[in-house]
Amino acid sequence: MESKVIEYFDGEQKLIGEFIFDDRSSANKTVIIIFPAFEGRGEFTLDYARKLVSHGFSTFIADMYGDARNGKTIEECYALIMPFLKDRELVRRRAVLAYEACRKQTVKNENKLMSAVGFCFGGMCVLELARSGVNLHAGVSLHGVLAKSDLPTHPIKSKLLILHGYEDPQVPPDSMELFSKEMKQTNVGDWTFVFFGKAKHSFTDPRTGSFDPAREEAMGREYNEIAALRSFHYCLSFFKE
Repeated sequence: MESKVIEYFDGEQKLIGEFIFDDRSSANKTVIIIFPAFEGRGEFTLDYARKLVSHGFSTFIADMYGDARNGKTIEECYALIMPFLKDRELVRRRAVLAYEACRKQTVKNENKLMSAVGFCFGGMCVLELARSGVNLHAGVSLHGVLAKSDLPTHPIKSKLLILHGYEDPQVPPDSMELFSKEMKQTNVGDWTFVFFGKAKHSFTDPRTGSFDPAREEAMGREYNEIAALRSFHYCLSFFKE
């Protein structure tokens, strides 16, 4: 398994992605962009990337914040994410830049399939990437932000898989109805929505709750081992298909 730092830019802002791959799996034709949760690239994202690589994929960890910054406290995480919550155009632009930077790494193999997976804020990034109309083959959102913005939605070319906690207070179950209407209006033919019954927000990350346990509990952030394991198998099956 190898790792390569990839620098790309949004104007003067340097973005630092990480390409993780295994040349021994050269027969594989899928590269997966990983969009981290609101804390930015951390150990969970790296672990997830390595797991995907061990199953034969190549991965590219996107840098949405710039300079590979990540939050060490809840306050730092909110400081990093707030400009993006206020400006969905910024989210879409940075997601597309990550897509373009990743595509350059696979230019020698024009048959590579470009896919993406994202967590929480990263789920929003995956959906904005799909809404931008790029040639994304498949996209997965895990406990992601589903609501669309006022930005135009271009024809969505990607197959979509939404994996969500039914007890997520940040993105409650009625969000599925609005999302399904968007999919119908956009004429997306291949999308799947899966609820995990007892799961809340951030159910995939074993480190959930380590920032500030009481505050995170109030935010509805809770790791769920069963949902985490099953959602990873859902992702694998979806990407391999």
